[in-house]
Amino acid sequence: MFHKHGLVIVAALVLTVRAWGMAAEPAGNGASGTETSPVGALSAMVDSFLSPHTDATTAERLTRGELVNQSFIALTGEAINPLLGITVLGIYNYCRTAPELRESLPPWDQPVVWVPLLMILGLMLFNSTIGEAVPFLKMPLNAFGDFINKAGAVVVLPLVVMMFANNLARPVAEQLAAVSGMAFPVAYAGEAGAAGAAGLVGTAASGLAWLLSALAGTAMYLAVWMTFNVIDVLILICPFPGLDALLKTFRLGVVGGLTALGQVWPNAGLVFAILIVAVSLVLAGWSFRLSVFGLVYSTDIIFFRRGVLTTDPGVVAFSTSGARNRFGLPLRTLGRLTRTDRGDLAFTYRPLLVLPRKTVDLGAPDGYAAGVGFLNPFLVDSAAPDSPVLRLAPRYRDREMLLEQLFGLSATVACGVGGSLREWLRAQFGRPAAG
Repeated sequence: MFHKHGLVIVAALVLTVRAWGMAAEPAGNGASGTETSPVGALSAMVDSFLSPHTDATTAERLTRGELVNQSFIALTGEAINPLLGITVLGIYNYCRTAPELRESLPPWDQPVVWVPLLMILGLMLFNSTIGEAVPFLKMPLNAFGDFINKAGAVVVLPLVVMMFANNLARPVAEQLAAVSGMAFPVAYAGEAGAAGAAGLVGTAASGLAWLLSALAGTAMYLAVWMTFNVIDVLILICPFPGLDALLKTFRLGVVGGLTALGQVWPNAGLVFAILIVAVSLVLAGWSFRLSVFGLVYSTDIIFFRRGVLTTDPGVVAFSTSGARNRFGLPLRTLGRLTRTDRGDLAFTYRPLLVLPRKTVDLGAPDGYAAGVGFLNPFLVDSAAPDSPVLRLAPRYRDREMLLEQLFGLSATVACGVGGSLREWLRAQFGRPAAG
């Protein structure tokens, strides 16, 4: 199923992007005929990749196809690591601006913003080493890193989408105007009337093209960001040392590889970006639930939240691979553990957080136990303590005995991680452990 949807999305994106950009004439006037030096060409590519907008000078240097390539690659790269993106963007814009004009720069380009972000990036980079020396700081730093990554994504989103829409609006508008002109030809009109109608069609096409480009850019940005935000969440909950450094290296390698391909071989960079977007769109549902999961965890840890155990409205919890296997619940669905009128346990949730509420009957409470975890309590099967059904939010930590009494569970038991790193990863992706 993954391969089928992935190939369809890749093919559609490739055809669309190539139709917009590669078959069109240069974005500038195209008649200068002057040669661009290697330094000028590299400067134009850096400008198009880092700047939130493309000015007239850059547009004249790049062909329409190159402009589309760089816009698509820039959007994908910024979405992979927004915190790094907004920091580099701020430093770059500040350094290339004349000193007398720097006060007019937006807040995110000022040192008061990107200097602290640069310090946070350095702290996150050496978090693995710090965690080994000062273990009690590792978890708060990981939670803070996930929270800052989400905040950075919100700030970067309008900047990147504006750049993407500005660069793609013209080629898309030309295609829309051509289609509307063929579908609704202006007949029996005077020359002035025809010119006015053509101008009206062109204006409408431009506005519609910008809106469509912005919507497409927003959808692709969010899909890619949520997919790579999985790395921050896995780092937050992973009990195995060394995995965080490996995951951070992987993300940095993807960003570096995408940037290098975009500069050296733009067509290959475009294909790589399209593959990233296609995979992200396929995984959108799973990565969305994991992003919500990470937001709840990071805010609980950072703000030292303490929840109240109640059966109404219930206890905040997430479904695990055990709930998926037994009850068909999507992995990490956010909901609440409650009790029915008959006294059975139940899990209530809203699909996509806003759709009508659903309830899953979990059965009699004496078949379950309260599991003591490192970060949070679990609801586990009494016969298999290492196979949790629900993962409660960290705000209920150290309240396992109260959980047992309130819901009438059979016992309070230790709930270890169990198994190897491979088995833990399989559980995070919704697959039962081997064997």
